[in-house]
Amino acid sequence: MQKYNKFVLLYVFIMIIFLLFSFTMWKLYVDKVNPSGEDGVGDLASMSYYIGLSLPRKKIIDLEKKHISFSDFNHSKVDMLVIGDSFSNGGGNGRNTYYQDYIATYNNFEVLNILQLPKTDNFIETIVLLVNSGYLKKLDVKHVLLQSVQRESLERFTKDMNFDLNSTEDLHKAITSVYDIYNPKVEDKQKIRVINNLNFNAFLYNVKFKLQGYGQIEDYYIEKINKNLFSSKISDELMFYKDDIERLQYENDENIMKMNDNFNKLADLLLKQNIQLSVMVNVDKYNLYSKYIISHEYQKSTFFEILRKLPKRYQFIDTKEILSKELEKGVKDLYYPDDTHWSYKAMEVVFKNAK
Repeated sequence: MQKYNKFVLLYVFIMIIFLLFSFTMWKLYVDKVNPSGEDGVGDLASMSYYIGLSLPRKKIIDLEKKHISFSDFNHSKVDMLVIGDSFSNGGGNGRNTYYQDYIATYNNFEVLNILQLPKTDNFIETIVLLVNSGYLKKLDVKHVLLQSVQRESLERFTKDMNFDLNSTEDLHKAITSVYDIYNPKVEDKQKIRVINNLNFNAFLYNVKFKLQGYGQIEDYYIEKINKNLFSSKISDELMFYKDDIERLQYENDENIMKMNDNFNKLADLLLKQNIQLSVMVNVDKYNLYSKYIISHEYQKSTFFEILRKLPKRYQFIDTKEILSKELEKGVKDLYYPDDTHWSYKAMEVVFKNAK
């Protein structure tokens, strides 16, 4: 009986410790980086559980004109078609998450945001399919904007492209089907309970940062910068995704020239139907802020520096050049401190300069 009592007491003690640990981690970290309701935080905050750079924000739309989404599209005429990755699909949360709304407002355009179609290998081939099938001509499109984040661009656009793609199927059905594929119905976000499998990660990642200091922690980096460029609790630290560093190995003249050639070929194809191509590569967060990092141990990016010099038959939106000038002025939160995505401040200045 005495042994049984000791076992019960030990079990109760362990459960109390577990519950205290769970509640503490949930209260201090997990609940703050996974808010329910209208508040949102960045993907890096959810990945790292690092509260110092967390910047909760509500989704607000206060622009005069909005873009057309797949769900609302009735295949009427549009001025501009946009295709891209998460930057083009509302990544980042907060105010005016779709940069297409700035294009629509500043230019009084009807802007359609489209996603990659089935049976195409990348965004370029989706546009090729829409051009060759006559679909863009049917919509009377005058401008196409191709967007990609920097770290994915070389992998996406240095491939051998099929510029002869032509649709043998009903494009209306293809475009309708892609909405269901890429935009499944999302249920209301549920509040994470106190007992969950994220509490241990929150403990582990924060302890690891305390012990090792700045540098890589799991799939992200945290570095000290020499300027206050964020409005989070900690304003002079930079958090960025590991691929911002790892993908630098692919940045060379040959790859960037091949990517540029593919953009030029697409521009030529579009110009046959009097459509202007614009290309926007969103500068990686590391690349944009790298000059302010106190540690100088990382490779520097040469992506934009090489691409700027190449001959182009398309309009190039140089996000690094535009946003770097804003950083020199001390503008905060061009990229959210807790996110891989830019903020409405960056969108505003880019599309005022790109008009």
